[in-house]
Amino acid sequence: MDLETVVMKKKESFNDTDKAIVSYLLKYPKEASKLSLMELAQKLYVSKSAIFRLSKKLGLSGFSELKFELSELIARKEQYAKHAQELQFDDNLQKIINDTFKYFKGLDLHNLCADLDQAGTIYIYSTGWQQQIIAEYLAHSFYLIGKNAIILPGARDEVSMLGQAAKENDMLFVISFGGFNKTIIEELKKIDVINNKLKLVSLTSWQPGKLASLSDYSFFFKTTPFQFSKKVVTFSSAYVLIDLIINEYAKRRKLQR
Repeated sequence: MDLETVVMKKKESFNDTDKAIVSYLLKYPKEASKLSLMELAQKLYVSKSAIFRLSKKLGLSGFSELKFELSELIARKEQYAKHAQELQFDDNLQKIINDTFKYFKGLDLHNLCADLDQAGTIYIYSTGWQQQIIAEYLAHSFYLIGKNAIILPGARDEVSMLGQAAKENDMLFVISFGGFNKTIIEELKKIDVINNKLKLVSLTSWQPGKLASLSDYSFFFKTTPFQFSKKVVTFSSAYVLIDLIINEYAKRRKLQR
């Protein structure tokens, strides 16, 4: 099993230090693979033993095997990038959708479904115009199953006010492409101090960024660029993931009745 997949499966057992280390490793695997244990620990302001314990959590023998897995990850990414250039858009999209189904099947949604059942109001915040469209789709999906969802305007003040406005059992879904938006992360930290009863759910691209580490529940989707422009990507995976989660919740709620 590759390093990214292991991380996604084990992420629920990670503490804050683990999340910080993993976030760096997956975002900068090439740089991390060149560092010694001491250098990596100093760079991330963690202890050497913290990195060793994380290696054990990932099912590895130690730091040497972790570096080997990073090398394998780099090779796979480079091969995937080369292969992706050779594939047609539809082939890339089909692979991403298949990967989304595999990822979904490995998720444990029991606690999320329980929190959705208790949620009075679901707030949705997004960063970017494509993410805004996803937010509207998510809100509509909640409406179809009888859940009240409110899309927050893309303004910092709106998110800041949520800390005082939200009630117990309310939920906040944040949709962000990279998961590293500094403005929203700072506001979410403030909200957590004011109102730690608000459940945070993040939906980001396939990398456990800072936003994912702050979330009670984090979900990931993959993207691929359209052939007509490398700057424009498809978010089809996000829509499929939303459909699967909404369907699973509705199915469980029906069974409980």
